[in-house]
Amino acid sequence: MVKPNILFLMTDQMQGRVLDPDHPCQTPNFDRLAARGVRFTRAYTPNAVCSPARASLMTGLLPHNHGVLYVTHTVDDDQAALRTEHLHWAQQLVANGYRTGYFGKWHVERSGQLAEFGWQVNGAEGSILLREAEAAKQAERANATYALEHILEQPGYRPMRFYGVTNVPPEARGLGVRTQLALDFLDDVMDGGEPWCCFVSVLEPHDPFICGEKAFAQ
Repeated sequence: MVKPNILFLMTDQMQGRVLDPDHPCQTPNFDRLAARGVRFTRAYTPNAVCSPARASLMTGLLPHNHGVLYVTHTVDDDQAALRTEHLHWAQQLVANGYRTGYFGKWHVERSGQLAEFGWQVNGAEGSILLREAEAAKQAERANATYALEHILEQPGYRPMRFYGVTNVPPEARGLGVRTQLALDFLDDVMDGGEPWCCFVSVLEPHDPFICGEKAFAQ
């Protein structure tokens, strides 16, 4: 039996209704993917909090069963410990001959050791692969400017850029860097005969809301 390849695209904090046909947000690429496949309109998250929901996605378990009940970076280690006695689906893919790669935001657990959970190529936040890719684009971001910029200042928190329009090209921003790593992985696995799974997890449209000049002009 032919084993299908898997491309998993995950956005962050995007409401499901954004993909409705009459929604003002423009999502042409998602629309094309939906037209070629199946669109699930009654799929619900098991938890409204980031890390528990992501851990459920990786394990198929509810939060009280997989052990991640809070956002991982806000609690002590023992409060964000992902149970490992049940295989994650990526581990099962590897056991069945798949080549696997994960790129972008993780937030499933705190170790960052994705190989332990079935991801052979680790391009997640904090990984050596992603740090090197970010460093290679640093020169393009060195002279970044921001229009319509808003700095969010709240008691007890560091000031942060909440939104803005930037002159930095898409390929040099976070989304572009992570996407390129995924494309490099796909170029590699396409040459082999094994099935593959590529998971691309981007921060957008989670804040900060940074938009390029071209997209903003549209």
